[in-house]
Amino acid sequence: MAKVALETKKIMIKEITSRLNNAETLIVTRYKGLSAQDINELRKELKKITGEYMVVKDSMAKLALKDGSNNRIAEFIQGEVGIIMYKNDPGIISKMIVKFSKDHEPFKIYGGFSSGEILTNQDIAAIASLPSREVLLTKLANVLNSPIQGLAASLNGIICKLAYALNAVKEKKEKQ
Repeated sequence: MAKVALETKKIMIKEITSRLNNAETLIVTRYKGLSAQDINELRKELKKITGEYMVVKDSMAKLALKDGSNNRIAEFIQGEVGIIMYKNDPGIISKMIVKFSKDHEPFKIYGGFSSGEILTNQDIAAIASLPSREVLLTKLANVLNSPIQGLAASLNGIICKLAYALNAVKEKKEKQ
């Protein structure tokens, strides 16, 4: 019986390790005090943006993180935790999680890992307050485009002034 339990734990750790290593962004949370309905609501919201929420015991999570590239988040794992896994832009997931934590008081964000960097709960809140990636790219495009627009307007003004001057010379000659 003990041998079966040990093998089952090894398989579970292998599965958890695989899931954690496939995610670009990991956020460690405390779910104690949330109802099953609240956790299911969180999972539904995460599923909409291709995220995943996994509840795991601390010992299993620490064993799974031991050999991975994101092992530095082990310091955030205290007791039973929920780990959010996401493969894309950390801004989207941060906004969603911060909003969820405001709506559900017992839910706490401990910290996370994204793009090789450790994120504290303050970092995650700061990322959530930033505009989306698309908005930032639009602003960058406008900044890059404004000098060109200014040059075009200046050149257009010079051409218009030349046209007015030529028209004035033409009218003056016609009056003579």
